[in-house]
Amino acid sequence: MNKIKISERLVWGSITSCLVALVFFINTDKVKAISTDGEKYLQILHEVVSYIENDYVDPQEEKKIYTGAIQGALQSLGDPHTRFLDTDEFGELQNETKGSFGGIGVEISFQENAFIIVAPIEGTPAWKAGLQPQDKIIEINGKSTKSVSLSESIAMMRGEVGSSISMKIERKGIKDPFVVNLVRELIQIRYVRSHYLPEAETGYIKLVQFMGKETTTKEFVSAVKTMMDSGAKKLVIDLRMNPGGLLDLAIELADLFLPPDAEIVSVKGRGGVLVKSYKADKKEKKFLDIPIAILVNGGSASASEILAGALKDNKRAVVVGTQSFGKGSVQSIFPLSGGTGVAITIQKYYTPSGISIHGKGITPDYIVNPTSASEDEKYALEKLFKKNLIRPFLETHAEFNEAALSDFAAILKKENLTISDSVTRIFLFNEMRAGSSNVKPRLDLDTQLSEAIRVLK
Repeated sequence: MNKIKISERLVWGSITSCLVALVFFINTDKVKAISTDGEKYLQILHEVVSYIENDYVDPQEEKKIYTGAIQGALQSLGDPHTRFLDTDEFGELQNETKGSFGGIGVEISFQENAFIIVAPIEGTPAWKAGLQPQDKIIEINGKSTKSVSLSESIAMMRGEVGSSISMKIERKGIKDPFVVNLVRELIQIRYVRSHYLPEAETGYIKLVQFMGKETTTKEFVSAVKTMMDSGAKKLVIDLRMNPGGLLDLAIELADLFLPPDAEIVSVKGRGGVLVKSYKADKKEKKFLDIPIAILVNGGSASASEILAGALKDNKRAVVVGTQSFGKGSVQSIFPLSGGTGVAITIQKYYTPSGISIHGKGITPDYIVNPTSASEDEKYALEKLFKKNLIRPFLETHAEFNEAALSDFAAILKKENLTISDSVTRIFLFNEMRAGSSNVKPRLDLDTQLSEAIRVLK
């Protein structure tokens, strides 16, 4: 049967933002014949199921046994994106939601039987609440995610605008899981934000996600032109916490900075066979001379990694920050009997130098860790949150200034807590800008951005 291409975009196990779709839906008339060994083990499976049904101490539902066997077979591949889709999940993927909905704005990957946050999308409830890449969601509204399917998760995390959701989070470096309470919002994202930094003669573009194909490229080009006209002699593209999105949008943006015929990304299938190579075209409106730095971190994934890898390998940009997430594969959806389906990874993306993005990510040219709180400082901040001292403070201090810093220091002194000046400044700046994600970046509070500008000199 013919392959039906739904959309040429990078694939996500996205739960709440619902801003992506799967790449292929493939119809097939028949399943390929299995080998002699396959038939032997299939017979063994039937025998095991028979013993379970007849002799296991607790009666079991036959559907549950076979579904578990199928999931076990797919999990043995070690690929979190290859998975079984029950009737509800398959229907959800076939009928991608196109309307507005209430959500929390976070991209999630299903790995090792756990829901892992890839990145919170800037400006959304998840971002404002301080959720981070690699956070593990272990409970949703008090229900353990160990027993929650993809479709159930979608239903639990979506909801009416203004409704609440509670999630229990496990975070590396934090001893005990903690609960985050969020209020769902209408997820409407401004994908491109830009600022001219005259003190550094630098144009700064924050790309939140590779979505909004009709307007994002135009806004991006307009921002670069405006900043260059203002005096920008170098450009920083910030892809931190950008979980990806449309493949063709990543290619369009890379094309703006690469000479004709430069390779952007290649797609390889089974056995490493080249499926397609995307190259820059010969259009006239390009930015081939301005020096570029790209910022990445553990929340930069998929399309972000394609753009960063393309410009890095073509020596068109330097990459600054920390290792990116490592999501670079394509899934096909095969319909199965009974209204179910299976998602199978069929291809992987490779940077121009031939490096697979999947499972590895992009290694920065300059590894720069952000200023972060020590364990004692994290404990101090956690104590302030538990005592409900942070929110009232922010409600009475709308601006980040020396007066606000002085008042916060007084709270720390009263509580007999110690937090360094640098961590305090970064914490308060980020908390105060949570209500407005288009705040101009500050070089004194962003070591990665400062380093990116420095290496471009």
